[in-house]
Amino acid sequence: QVNHWSSVPVRFAAVAMAPKAAAKVEKKIEKPDRDAFDKEMAQYQTDIEALQKKQQELTKKIEGRMGGKEEFQRKKDEFTSRMDELQEKIGALMAQKDTIFNEIKTTQNKGKDMKSELNNMKKSLGFNSVQEIDDAIADIEYKMWTETLTLKKEKEYIAQISQLRKRKPEFTVYANKEAEVQSFDTSGVGQMRASAAELTEKINALRDERRKVKEGRDKLVEERRAKQGDMPELFDEREGISKQLGAKIRERNAKRDEFYTAQREFNAKLQEEKAARWEKQKVERDVKNAEWEKSKLERQAEDGDEDLPFQDEINLVSQVMTYCKSLVKSEEKKEEKKTDTKFEVPEGSEMLVKKKDDDSLRVVVKGQKAKKGKAPEAAGKKKETGKFKHQLETLHLFGSVKLDPPLTADEIPALLEKLEGKLTELKTKQEDATKDLREKREEAKKKLAEAAANVEAAKKKLDSHVKAEKAKPAEEE
Repeated sequence: QVNHWSSVPVRFAAVAMAPKAAAKVEKKIEKPDRDAFDKEMAQYQTDIEALQKKQQELTKKIEGRMGGKEEFQRKKDEFTSRMDELQEKIGALMAQKDTIFNEIKTTQNKGKDMKSELNNMKKSLGFNSVQEIDDAIADIEYKMWTETLTLKKEKEYIAQISQLRKRKPEFTVYANKEAEVQSFDTSGVGQMRASAAELTEKINALRDERRKVKEGRDKLVEERRAKQGDMPELFDEREGISKQLGAKIRERNAKRDEFYTAQREFNAKLQEEKAARWEKQKVERDVKNAEWEKSKLERQAEDGDEDLPFQDEINLVSQVMTYCKSLVKSEEKKEEKKTDTKFEVPEGSEMLVKKKDDDSLRVVVKGQKAKKGKAPEAAGKKKETGKFKHQLETLHLFGSVKLDPPLTADEIPALLEKLEGKLTELKTKQEDATKDLREKREEAKKKLAEAAANVEAAKKKLDSHVKAEKAKPAEEE
């Protein structure tokens, strides 16, 4: 049998043989391995320390070869300082020489400008002398005397004579300018050139001296290099180690940055998932709160037969009033041998009417069987008159309504009046509370629709959150 997978690379064969169900794998950021990172950093540190140790050994070796470095550096600095001093003097002399040449050039340019100005003035005069102007005037005057002239022509001659006479003072200015040019002293140029030549000789001498000093420094450097021998190779080797050390440090830093970046991404992913859980829990709480609010409003809006407010207090006052009235009746029936016996009826109990020819009353508590009790005064016994005697339950009953039990029949009317006042007050409170209850019920009915909408909105938000959670793994694939 032929194995068709024998020629398929391993990495592709694994994918091809994997079931289709495993085709979709959720992309998950794995937590960076801190132990592996610490081991890798420790190895980098070991390599770096080894290179640093080798570099230090080469440095010591180089320093051993570089004995007398301080003396060499001192002499080299002396040569350099002397060269700088000579160069400074050369610069000062060059500045003086440049100043002299600038003065020579300024003087020569001034003489040239004066001669050029004199030539331009001579050209503008048109005559060589004042005599030539006088001769021209004489010629014009002769024509005026000998020729027959029109008035216009005569005026032209007169204007020409006037212009010629105005030109005469210009010859005086010209003569003065010519004398100034002729008297201009250029002898200082020769002296300045001589000074510049002396400065050139000094500059050349300083340059020769500086060149000799430089030769001495170069000789010192060559002797130092010859003494060091293979120092350049040691320097190259140390430079190579420095490059390796820098590359190793950069590689370590890159790995460290990569690890911390992965750690930050992992922590960010955890925070994102945590925030998503918190958001989901918040949405679920919102749904529960909205449903609870809706249920509360539904209970408030129900028109049920709930207990009326202050009803227990009203029943209690009514029982006390009934008891007081029974005492009044018992006083009115003193002459009778048999007196009806009144029992205190605790809250939540029912009193049964006694049967004919039976001296006992039955008090039935809800949820219990009736118990038979004897009257405190047996039938046929002589009843005491004057103050009332009350049982412990009766005293407790009066204490509940915050009133003292009557000791005589005379106190009963005032007591009944107080009880009537309490009963009226409680019924007024009951009516107000019932009215407030109705208003709250109507308000709850109005808010019920809004609460139902809030429930639906919260559920939709929860559904959207759940769908987003389900869709997220598919996006990460």
